[in-house]
Amino acid sequence: MIRVATTATPPGLDLLAVLHALAEKGITRLLVEGGARVASSFVAAGLVDEVWLLRGPDAIGAEGVAALEALPLSAITQSPAFRVRASENLQNDTLTIHERI
Repeated sequence: MIRVATTATPPGLDLLAVLHALAEKGITRLLVEGGARVASSFVAAGLVDEVWLLRGPDAIGAEGVAALEALPLSAITQSPAFRVRASENLQNDTLTIHERI
């Protein structure tokens, strides 16, 4: 078990503390797939090197969950910090890989 500090604002784990604790264990690469809140937290903290976006042709609608809870998707797709490394159509969906510049 690894214990790390929490933050009051926003409430949750101190992401830098999490990454430092993992690095001390020899973990230097991390796949983050924890949902919209976790993804948003990592993007907002500038801790993302690569993003894989799989998008369908139809909008999810008002009942859907935003990909980045607290941020618009443009925080990645239109950010000067990221560039598109690859894009591929997968039947009706599109996979786009964005990487930090």
